[in-house]
Amino acid sequence: MLGTLLAGSAVSSLHAAENGNTQYSPGSAQFYAGGVPPFSGFYLLSQTSYFTSDRMNDGDGNKQPFEFKVRSIADTFRLLYVSDINIAGAQVWGQLVVPVVHLDLDLPFGDGNNLNIADITGTIGLAWHLDRYNSIVFGIDVGMPTGYYSASDVASIGLNHWSVQPTLGYHYSDPQGLELATTARLIFNTRNNDTDYKTGTEFVLDYAVGWNIDKWRVGAVGYYLQQLTDDTGPTAAADGHRGKGFALGPSLTYSFTPATQVSASWQHDIVAENRAQGNTVWLNFATKF
Repeated sequence: MLGTLLAGSAVSSLHAAENGNTQYSPGSAQFYAGGVPPFSGFYLLSQTSYFTSDRMNDGDGNKQPFEFKVRSIADTFRLLYVSDINIAGAQVWGQLVVPVVHLDLDLPFGDGNNLNIADITGTIGLAWHLDRYNSIVFGIDVGMPTGYYSASDVASIGLNHWSVQPTLGYHYSDPQGLELATTARLIFNTRNNDTDYKTGTEFVLDYAVGWNIDKWRVGAVGYYLQQLTDDTGPTAAADGHRGKGFALGPSLTYSFTPATQVSASWQHDIVAENRAQGNTVWLNFATKF
């Protein structure tokens, strides 16, 4: 079932770390977290997201007293391949994630508008299908500095560094009942050599819970983010600029077939520390070639 596709790294949106950016978009996994389809072949997941925010919060979650506005539209294309190769009872799979982002910023130190490719991510992993309901997935995402970047451009789309993201997911799905999906990841970032800035290690937990009714699924999706180590570099804040976030919102899915689905969700940032606090609307389409 394509609905168990593990979502890997996605767009960089204005959140924690250097210039408010991170190489994975928390909340993007949704009900795709925690598994891959049990049948070999190529799969496509297209995700369109719209993020808006008019407040940047400090480390205590209070609004910073300066002008701030961001609008970001991202189209992310994920090409997944599930192979016939088995290792330790698991299928070998991989994916390539290509995001294109339109970023519009109004900041105290300048405005910016940009449409460009963001950092591409590649994944290799293993998927265990324990039974018809339960699956476990392990993967290694590698974020690559392929996106447009300029240290002098406030609307840079790329981050100009690499990241390695070990990920573990679990998925439970009853076609006429409960569905649970969760993915936990650690994000280890390398240094941006142009600015000598290194974003600290981040932990992200994506989650989804819902109920299947015939071809429909209703539920809730969101994420929890906690930065575990300090940012370092000549412009890093004295407090280490550790980000923290928690988001929650509703989700609705319609399945044309078990392998073709369309879904929509809205996620509101309930908690945001050293991060932009806003809202994200997602529209997803998944199918098998």
